[in-house]
Formats: sequence, structure tokens, C-alpha cells
Amino acid sequence: MTPRPFLALALVALLAGCSPAAEQPDPSVVSTQQALDVGRRLAQCARDHGYPDMPDPQIEANGDRLVWPGDGRDVKEQLRALQEQVPECKAIMDEMAALGTPRSAEPPSAADMEKLKAFAKCMRDHGIDGFPDPKADGTFPLVGTPLENEGKSERVLTAMDACKGIYDKKIAVS
Repeated sequence: MTPRPFLALALVALLAGCSPAAEQPDPSVVSTQQALDVGRRLAQCARDHGYPDMPDPQIEANGDRLVWPGDGRDVKEQLRALQEQVPECKAIMDEMAALGTPRSAEPPSAADMEKLKAFAKCMRDHGIDGFPDPKADGTFPLVGTPLENEGKSERVLTAMDACKGIYDKKIAVS
């Protein structure tokens, strides 16, 4: 199974929208190891409460992001069910959301920002209306938009495929 980086981001987006407003730590301080530790506890909680196929998250090869292996839609559905039905797991999800999104402390270079803006325009040009320009930290603000819930639909995957040559690094959402 191939890790799904966007699923990790979708998870953070899903969790961020459902957690109480809490003071967010400095994102440069939140490590992927912290997120991995909480993610593993969440996966174990899921398995303990009737979701035996929930995989453990992993740290991506370059070490800058948490990913969940397997079928992205299936994991996302399991996480939604856990949030609604299992208070023990919801508490862990809230803890993960409070961590924020682990990301590099380095903001993108001016050249990378131009590429990210071109990527956003390309996504809009390929049918993803409302795809936002990146924030100063290089993330795309999708949380709270209809695109957050759409995930990797066929039309999003088609647009991403058309735009993949514009920016060859990881794309992150916030």
C-alpha cells in the first residue's frame, strides 16, 4: 500500500474543524515525531474500538510529514465514525488537532512561492474553482472550504495530475 500524504493533511483539516478553539503552538515547534506518537495512539484506539484495519501512521521518507498508508477514503471514513461514536478516540483526535500541522520552520523561498501561486492558478484553470492561493507559510488554506470535504475526488486528482509539473515539492494545506 502507498502512503497517502494528502490523507494526513485531510485528517488534520478534519480534526482542526472539530476541536475547540485552543491556543495553537508555534508550528515550527511541533515535530512530526509528536504527531506520530499521537497518531499511533489514535490508531490503537481505533483498533481497540472496532476498527481492526486502522493502520498506524508513518513519517514520510523526507521526515517532514505524517502519512497514513492505505485507502485514503476508507481511513477518513473510519476517523469520522470514531469522532462521532468513540469518546476515547475523540479525545486523542482533539489532542492531535491541538498539535497543529507539523511543518518546516523555514518559509518557502520567493521562487517556491511563485511556483505555489502558479500551481493554485493551474488548479483553478483545470476546474477546481475556489482553489486558494498559498499563505505566506506555503500552505493552501482549505480548512473550512468545500474543497476540504471533497478530498482527492476524481476531478481534484485530474487537476493535480495536470499541474504536477509546476511544483515538484510537497503540497500542504492548512
